[in-house]
Amino acid sequence: MTTTELGVRPFSKERYFGGHGACPGCGAVSMLRQVMQAVGPRAYYFILASCAGSYFPGEFTVCDSSIVFTVYAAGFAQAEGMSQALELRGRTGETVVAYSGDGGAFDIGLGGLSGIAERNANVLVIVNDNQGYQNTGGQQSGGTPRGIITKSTQPFHQAPPAARNRKDLLEILAAHRVPYLATASAAFPRDLDQKVKKALTYRGFKLVHLVTACVNWGFESRLAIRVARLAVETGFHPLYEIEGGRRYRITHEPAFAPLEEFTGLQRRFQGVDLALLGRDAAERWEDLRYKAAREWPAAEPSSLG
Repeated sequence: MTTTELGVRPFSKERYFGGHGACPGCGAVSMLRQVMQAVGPRAYYFILASCAGSYFPGEFTVCDSSIVFTVYAAGFAQAEGMSQALELRGRTGETVVAYSGDGGAFDIGLGGLSGIAERNANVLVIVNDNQGYQNTGGQQSGGTPRGIITKSTQPFHQAPPAARNRKDLLEILAAHRVPYLATASAAFPRDLDQKVKKALTYRGFKLVHLVTACVNWGFESRLAIRVARLAVETGFHPLYEIEGGRRYRITHEPAFAPLEEFTGLQRRFQGVDLALLGRDAAERWEDLRYKAAREWPAAEPSSLG
């Protein structure tokens, strides 16, 4: 899709350049480019082990920010340490970003993520959720929808369908009562830009969770943004935000196109019980609408930056 079709203009100044090492058709590259533009140049990125290791080739730079490559277990704590160091030096105008895949956020690094959420660390967390350990060939993660084909799961008809439901990361973090949580998509750039910028108005922990299309899903490389858009418009990936762990707001009302329009473009859904996936999505939307309808007092001023 073109920038005109997406309803946006080209950036006046690029912060993420060409020459990266990501797979052709990688949906996360478009997302990362948009995130870096919204965050601005005065930022430090802590990149947990993930596909993102290939986005920043070591021989040359492809962005205008500082990049630190780190490991699953330590990445979130390292980002918190940098945030504290900047604060001690009075450098409050600089942003610390922890960038993780779903493996780092849902599974191996979940303890560290919970830790900085509990301590309300002044860090922006970006979760690139491509719903599996795609950098190592496409194994199941805690973010993998149940029933789909991966390198480490049985065919759908051979496995108990209720045994592999994906974790709801935002609900886990909402229980920590952190200042700001949101979902977003590279296919909705205005919504993504607004949420990243809104997150940065809060002092403390904030996280934006994006489902990004991965060519390991089995679609044509030119269709990454289309697949990401259909994930939203079919109701598979709702766009919403949570403030203070309690105040829910739906930021995009999808068209609720048939789920087959999304799944039919990907090999990973072959043989999946779409009725079960549709029921999962419907239950999630019912829960989300219930929470969004509740009224809560305004956010506490102390949580604002």
